[in-house]
Amino acid sequence: MGVKNSMPADNPTFDFYIETLKRLAPDEQWCGAGIGVNHYLLNEWSIAAGGHTRIGLEDNVRLDSNTLSPSNASLVERTVALCERYERPVATWQQARELLSL
Repeated sequence: MGVKNSMPADNPTFDFYIETLKRLAPDEQWCGAGIGVNHYLLNEWSIAAGGHTRIGLEDNVRLDSNTLSPSNASLVERTVALCERYERPVATWQQARELLSL
């Protein structure tokens, strides 16, 4: 969400898609993704709504508007803090493989 020619990164649109997904595929796993300036915002919305999120320099190279992220690890640490705030456990790589049926 939030890049040219994609879904806008606004809360009503996000909520609409989550409500639709829960109605049509209530047992499916889902992940929200924001690009660039919307990365952290979409991570927070997804975690708060019970979904998963993606992290990586391929989606966002900044920790904030003035700070380049030195690594993927710094983005992961920031997202783990979000998970803790919303009392959402972070999956191990083994749990992630199981969730995704890999």
